[in-house]
Amino acid sequence: MTKTIEIYGLRARQARLMRRLTAKSVMDAVGWSGARLSRLERADTTCLSEDELQSLTEVLRFPARFFTATPVCLVEPDHLLFRTPKSTTETEKNRMAQFIALSGDFLLELDTRHKLPPVRISAAPDRDPIAAARHARQCLGVEPDAPISDLTHLLERGGIPVVMRHERFGAKTPEDNSRGRLEKHLGCSTWVGEFQERPLIVLRELDSWERTRWTLAHELGHLVLHTDAAELTDEHEDQASRFASEFLAPFAVASKAVKNVPSLLNLIPVKQKWGISIGALLRHFYDRGALDEDRYEMLRTQLYTRINADTGFTWGRTEPGWDERLPERPRLMSKWIEFAYGVSSPEALAAHQVIWPLDVLHEFLVGQRYAAAPVKPPPARVMRSGVADFAAYRQRRA
Repeated sequence: MTKTIEIYGLRARQARLMRRLTAKSVMDAVGWSGARLSRLERADTTCLSEDELQSLTEVLRFPARFFTATPVCLVEPDHLLFRTPKSTTETEKNRMAQFIALSGDFLLELDTRHKLPPVRISAAPDRDPIAAARHARQCLGVEPDAPISDLTHLLERGGIPVVMRHERFGAKTPEDNSRGRLEKHLGCSTWVGEFQERPLIVLRELDSWERTRWTLAHELGHLVLHTDAAELTDEHEDQASRFASEFLAPFAVASKAVKNVPSLLNLIPVKQKWGISIGALLRHFYDRGALDEDRYEMLRTQLYTRINADTGFTWGRTEPGWDERLPERPRLMSKWIEFAYGVSSPEALAAHQVIWPLDVLHEFLVGQRYAAAPVKPPPARVMRSGVADFAAYRQRRA
């Protein structure tokens, strides 16, 4: 009698999407006909013969134990707190959702071995973005008048893991990320776990420290403001943006540094202290009434036309101070692998017979730092006794 093995349909779907394969190509490779794979993926569980499971594991390149492991995190595209670009296909959305589901399962596995930090954020009682930003600072133990030096570390210490992605749509396999267009979204967030008890932020790996920090703050805004939103709208995005700026640079405190009418130059020290771009500060000051519309538009025009002499690009692309910090990188996942398994690399972890193949472990850990990164000190020319050296910027523009 042929032995059969019960597998989960969702696991087959997850593996196929991670490999960027169509249902037809998998059925052709396995030797199935009709809509058998589609039925299998929609079913809760299905029994396969040992030979059929072996064929499936060879085609999808996932170990057999992956297909028999109970999926815990159930994530679909409409669970993700972000607006996808119109050009994003349904397959791309589904792949991202299942990548996040697998990341959640991986985090839960780590948690069973070594408890993750407790979640310290909660839904904002007041849905006003300014009040919500104060609420989030209080939840995370940040003083209302204190700059946040390392936002990624603050979030992870507050029980919010950050996963990074370096992904190109159109790549044929996970190993081939050199072709195709880069994902357009910068980040998204959701809640994972059996009871959706763990917040998770997924961030595209960015080389801009300003954009990295602001995107993280924006996603935090979605987590505290929009968890119950059925679908994100322009209004939701605007609320998360206003939250992000207020969370990073509380207006009542940050604006005190600007004695006169805001300009690009006198916003530079505000940027340096609070870790937020000049572009975001312009919108922040405009939203809070410190800039009228005419001056706001004039300064935005200056931002995107003034050339940074150090880079040859406009300030809108490389603002002054663009290279004064290293982009923040998460560490929680890599550190918890050390706690849980006593190893520090995907290769060593794969040797523990986990359910994920090595290349997927690498995808989970993109951008994770394995040791404290050195902080790059600001160039001496930028600050002079705590005051922005405006003359230096003017000389380089001459």
